[in-house]
Parts: sequence; structure tokens; C-alpha cells
Amino acid sequence: MGSDVTLREAFGNFHRESSRIVSDTKTSNDSKIFFNSHDIAHVIFECDTSLRGEAIVKLWTIFGTTLGFANHVKEYADANAFELFGNYNLKHILTNVPKIIVVAPTVISRARKMKKKWSWESYDEYLDIPIHEIRKEFGIVPIDR
Repeated sequence: MGSDVTLREAFGNFHRESSRIVSDTKTSNDSKIFFNSHDIAHVIFECDTSLRGEAIVKLWTIFGTTLGFANHVKEYADANAFELFGNYNLKHILTNVPKIIVVAPTVISRARKMKKKWSWESYDEYLDIPIHEIRKEFGIVPIDR
């Protein structure tokens, strides 16, 4: 990702490249808000949509955003997001679980070292700011760096 790519541009790219589509006809407005915030977290914390990437973004969300653990579980359930785990086959799960276990402490440590927590739903003011500037402001160091 280029250093001047804005959050809006990266979010658009993420949606174009993501294989998960949230249907407009079957998804409530609250679920759409949840998934938008979740997808923004994928972008801001630089997580892909593999099982490993999903686990990492959940850790970032719990420890590095204003949503926290209890609200994350509640909103995840309310959005029926648990159904998405059916997209992963057994081989993918068995390959990624050890990777998740190894990386989890690093993610938690980096999230706790952030300068301030990322706002789960109030990110509009950052949409036209380059991602590298946002990460610098919040002290975000993506895990694969």
C-alpha cells in the first residue's frame, strides 16, 4: 500500500478485494455499521481475511479500539458474524490456529502500547487522511511489520 493512500481509498480497495459480501437485502442497518467498522479495523490494523487475519483483527478490536471485549462479543453475535467461520475449511483452520497462538501475545502487546484507542464507530474524520499518518497518531504497528 502506498504511503499516501487514505483510509477511504484503502477501505474501497479492501471491499473490492474482499471475498465476503454483506448483502443489502439480508443485513440490518446495525449489522452494516458493525461490518463497516470491522472492515475499517482490517484496514487500519492491516489484517487480511484469512482465519489468522480475522483472529488478529479481533485482538486489535478488543485491546486497541473503543469497542472492547464485551461489546465486541455482543455486536458480533447481533450481526450474525459467527456464521462467517463456516467459510473456512478444516485444513485452513488447522494451518492457521498455531499461527494465531504464536502471534496473539505480540498483537495484545502492540495494542496496549498504542497512544490512544481507535474509535470503533467514529472514524469519518480520518477517511481522507493517509493511513501512515493515522497509524503514527495512534501508535499502531501492524503485526506483519
